[in-house]
Amino acid sequence: MSGCVYATAGWGIHDARWVGALQDVGRVPVVVSLGRDAADADDLRRAVSAAAADGRPVLAGPLDTVTRDLVDSGVRLVGLSWGYDLHDLHRDGVDLTWLTRLDGLILDSEANRLIALAAGVEPERITFLPWGVDLATFTFHGPWVDAFQLGVPPHAPLVVSLRGHEPIYRVADILAAFARVPRPDGLHEDVPDPYLIVGHTGSLTQALRQQASDLGIAARTRFIGSVPEAELAPLLGRAACYVTAAEVDGTSVTLLQAMACGTPVVASATPGNLGWIVDGATGFTFPTGDVAALTDVLGRVTADYPTGVVLRARERVVADADWQANLSRLRRAMDAA
Repeated sequence: MSGCVYATAGWGIHDARWVGALQDVGRVPVVVSLGRDAADADDLRRAVSAAAADGRPVLAGPLDTVTRDLVDSGVRLVGLSWGYDLHDLHRDGVDLTWLTRLDGLILDSEANRLIALAAGVEPERITFLPWGVDLATFTFHGPWVDAFQLGVPPHAPLVVSLRGHEPIYRVADILAAFARVPRPDGLHEDVPDPYLIVGHTGSLTQALRQQASDLGIAARTRFIGSVPEAELAPLLGRAACYVTAAEVDGTSVTLLQAMACGTPVVASATPGNLGWIVDGATGFTFPTGDVAALTDVLGRVTADYPTGVVLRARERVVADADWQANLSRLRRAMDAA
């Protein structure tokens, strides 16, 4: 076992996962958290420099805050992209040539890799490392959640949304589209209509509840709050489809988890999502903000399970998003630094 420093903006479930990953690849991390161990950027630089004084490498993210503050601080620095941090910097026209001064850069999407290359980062310094999926937990057609727990009819198709209730995730588009999905002609009266399962919370939760009522779908919509990790696989496995309408994304872990479970994915056509979802091949896409297009896709997917699509989606995840297999990339990135 050898040491390293893990520098972050706060502390949460994703930080715990990265620290666990570092331990799994033989690195014992000293954690330095902005806000907990450092009051500002100067404090952060001093704390990280002290922790890395013996030459141990530093893994630091997000790029737009922590990593950028540590550039040229005299440590061996590997930048760690979080979500759409690099996309935001690029969109805002920020000079990204500072990325070339990193000893390594870990990215989770092809879209971010192209931004880094355009900024001048050498390809050999970039490590593609999506969050990935625990394939032993997110099994293909594994256990299902009991419909009784969700308060839905046993055979009702479920449309599942699990993104935060914030404007960037456009959950309102999902409600609007779901309300327009027609009942297929000739469907037996005993077959229930689809139900919408809305996970997570946020600043728009009450507005979304009101929207469901205004649209007349409150009786077929369940707001279930944040879903514990242990309950995700059975929920996704039971779903007729998983849908995300986000405006921007890196690699969405939940999207990959749905693909691993054999659940059709319906995703907005952002660069991050398009890195995994090929329309009609590994899932289904729609133009971001296009409620009519989303309505059409939801109608098709809830009416007819796309066997070939979900098989190819599972194969893609096994090939490129197996978390345990991908850990070797983290080891190589830290060793190279």
